[in-house]
Amino acid sequence: MVERNDPARAGVKAGRVVGVLTAALAVVSLLEAQGSFYEGMTTLLGLFGIDWLPVSALFWWKALLTMIVRYTIGYVVGSLLGVLYDWLDHPPLPVLIGSVLLIGVVDGSLAAVDTRSLLIGGAYLLAWLCYAPAFLWLYDPDAGDDRSRPRRLGDS
Repeated sequence: MVERNDPARAGVKAGRVVGVLTAALAVVSLLEAQGSFYEGMTTLLGLFGIDWLPVSALFWWKALLTMIVRYTIGYVVGSLLGVLYDWLDHPPLPVLIGSVLLIGVVDGSLAAVDTRSLLIGGAYLLAWLCYAPAFLWLYDPDAGDDRSRPRRLGDS
């Protein structure tokens, strides 16, 4: 049986690629600001008299949560881009690239403002631009479309 031809599924997989890339970039930007985080948290915890909580544990907890959030954003936005691609009835390549470019510019701008680094912002934009080739590699419009048929348990 031919696997379903689903742009949303390809979008999810391509979004996972972007999620992994942006998660790595987020950790890199956190590592660059690690010193100021340690100073600020040490001061804040000292104000409340908390000396038993290691600041390094807080930093790595924040890094873990940041990676999870960035991966989830890539996953969800990638899926939505795939759904949009299907909803627009498989538009030409410039529409897909334009959509990804818009998201990448917004995300990269927010990252550049947050980190005060144009390099990090540009890296976020490049990570989002990886979505288009990954999506086109994963999505095969000629694979056949059996979405009109009901699916059985165990079908992919």
